[in-house]
Amino acid sequence: MQSDSLRSKPKQKRGQMRVDAILNAASEVFSEMRYENATIIEIAARADTSVGSLYQFFANKEAILKALVERYVERASVVFANMDVEAFPSMTLEQIVKAILDPLKEFIRDNRDFQVIFSNAAGSAYVEETIRAMDEAFQARTDAALAIAYPTSTARERRKYSLVCMMIMKGLLLLAHHSSELTVDEVFEELEAVYLRYLTPIRIR
Repeated sequence: MQSDSLRSKPKQKRGQMRVDAILNAASEVFSEMRYENATIIEIAARADTSVGSLYQFFANKEAILKALVERYVERASVVFANMDVEAFPSMTLEQIVKAILDPLKEFIRDNRDFQVIFSNAAGSAYVEETIRAMDEAFQARTDAALAIAYPTSTARERRKYSLVCMMIMKGLLLLAHHSSELTVDEVFEELEAVYLRYLTPIRIR
C-alpha cells in the first residue's frame, strides 16, 4: 500500500529499503524520546541516512509519524480480518478468547513500540483519529463475535461487553512494551484470565 504521507514514491527496491529504514528508526526514536522531543536529525542518524535523503521521501516529522501509523494500521487490519468469528459457535469460551487474543499477541510481539508511540504521540490529531478508528474496528469485531457466542444478547448488552473488553485490553497492553517488567506472554496470560472471569458468567446466563 502506498502511503499518502510519502513525498515521493520509491522507484527502486533500494529506495523502498531506505523508506523502511527511516520508519524503523523513527519507531525507535519516537518510543525512546517521545514524539515531541524527536528530531529529523536523530531519525536520519538512526536510519544511517542523510537528512537530505530523508526529506526526499518525507516532508517533515508529522509525515513520518503518519506513515508509521499507517503501517501499524495496515498490519492490525490483517489481524482483525483473519479472526474466524464464524467458527465461534462450535468453540468453548476459552477457545474463543484464544482465537481473539493469539493473533493480537503476535501483532504486539512483532510491533513492540506500537503502544508507546500511540500513547506518546496522542497530541497529534491524525493519531487521535486513528486511535478512534482502531477502537471502533475492535469494537465492531468484538460485537460480531459476541453476537455469535451469545445469540440471546441484546445490541445494548453487546455494546457494553465490547466496551469493557476493549478497555481491559488497552489497559493491560500498556504493559506490553520494551521497558515493561512483564513479557508479552505474561501480559496476554493475564489478559486471557481477566477475559474468562468477566465473560464466563455472561456465557452461562
